[in-house]
Amino acid sequence: MLLLEGLKLMGVGMTTVMLFLLLMIVCIMLMARLTRKQAQLEETGLVNQQASLKSVPPPAKQAAVPVEVFAASIAVYEEERKQLAAPT
Repeated sequence: MLLLEGLKLMGVGMTTVMLFLLLMIVCIMLMARLTRKQAQLEETGLVNQQASLKSVPPPAKQAAVPVEVFAASIAVYEEERKQLAAPT
């Protein structure tokens, strides 16, 4: 008797889950149909954007910053830290 009730409960639970999943599939398919035109517009826009980016030449490489500039900026930073750390 108890086993039969357990099997009934399992059947109800599995049926509920199956119906929920079917409802989710229907909702996803409905949303896909409702947004199909917008998706096509976005895809066309992306293709046009990629085509326009390919026609633009890549930017020229910038010259590397000399080591002296880094050294000077580190020296200024350390000097400011010393001034801030010094008691006034």
